Amino acid sequence: MLGEVDHFIRTRVAPAARAIDADAGFFPDLLTDAATLGLQGIVHDDAGGLDVTRMDLAREVTERISAHSPAVALGIAGARLSAYLLAKYAPAHLKQRWVASTLAAQTYGSFAITEPEAGTDIRALTTVAVPDGDDYLLTGHKCWVGFAPVAHVAIVLAKVGSTERDAPMVALVVDMASPGASGRPGPRLSGFRGMPNGELLFDGVRVPRGDRLDVEGFAGMMDGLNMARIDAAAYACGLLRGALLASLARANARQAFGRPIGELQTIQRKLGRMAADYRAARELTRRAAESFARGGGGDQDVVSMAKMFASDAARRHTDEAMQIHGALGVVADEDVNRMHRDAKVTQIFDGTSEIHETMLGRRALRMLARGEPLTAFLDEDAYQEVIA
Repeated sequence: MLGEVDHFIRTRVAPAARAIDADAGFFPDLLTDAATLGLQGIVHDDAGGLDVTRMDLAREVTERISAHSPAVALGIAGARLSAYLLAKYAPAHLKQRWVASTLAAQTYGSFAITEPEAGTDIRALTTVAVPDGDDYLLTGHKCWVGFAPVAHVAIVLAKVGSTERDAPMVALVVDMASPGASGRPGPRLSGFRGMPNGELLFDGVRVPRGDRLDVEGFAGMMDGLNMARIDAAAYACGLLRGALLASLARANARQAFGRPIGELQTIQRKLGRMAADYRAARELTRRAAESFARGGGGDQDVVSMAKMFASDAARRHTDEAMQIHGALGVVADEDVNRMHRDAKVTQIFDGTSEIHETMLGRRALRMLARGEPLTAFLDEDAYQEVIA
């Protein structure tokens, strides 16, 4: 498959990447081509079920595409996420209606958690599903949602019956053609341009009670969020890879004072650190994907580490790539400038770097206090030294 992916990147993605960024134009034809190669369905088997053992392959594909266009990679991964949740948790009638068409890029699905006043603080959600006979009446407002302006179906996290902080939650599968449901574009973004993003609005939308994920709402969405975070780390790895390759080429080609700037130690040091951080980010992301492949939604700590480290490294080194390119680095349609804008987005969506570092520190302290092995943080010998 990877040979076909590289051909797809070389002949379809790379030639279109600059125009996609410049025009912020959607690329349904590329998603259709990706679906023909089976890229949206990597973690699905031929019978329509799931095969999460292939999650590391999905990570590799996401990274390779992201080195040229993270927006296209996100379009593919977003479809994979919706289809994964539907195939794993949705009742049979919803699987039959949405999974195959989503994997074929014939329909688009949104994953909707965030609200204008509720991002990291999930308990602050105000979208509510009020039971009404055999239905729920869904009312609320979601934002920063992938595919929102073009979505055919949305998986929506809502509170049941009340907006109280501790109200139970449900993940509803909403047909966006339903009366009262609508999607619209959000503000123009500086990065990941071309990938549709925006808001979903629900005004008393009638959703059958059976149109929900068969799992506690918050838990189901967190399972999906772990997959999204691994993909976010892979976008960042792709950006690191792209920045490194562009910087090496620039350092060899650019002459200053009669010699390539790559002969300057200050440039060599930047490139050396960039290469090391790329390999470190890639290894952490690979381990996160392998943990997901073992089932259970992955190792939350390793997933957080990968997403935080890779995105922070991508932002840092795409900045260095701009510096190596000099004045060209601040030209809006130069590849390294686009990479720098894309990298910033990876630090924010699917949990900011700050929330990941806070969660990791808090969990490490609590695990140590309970005498639990710090398997994601230390090797066993180091753990024994700490508690001795």
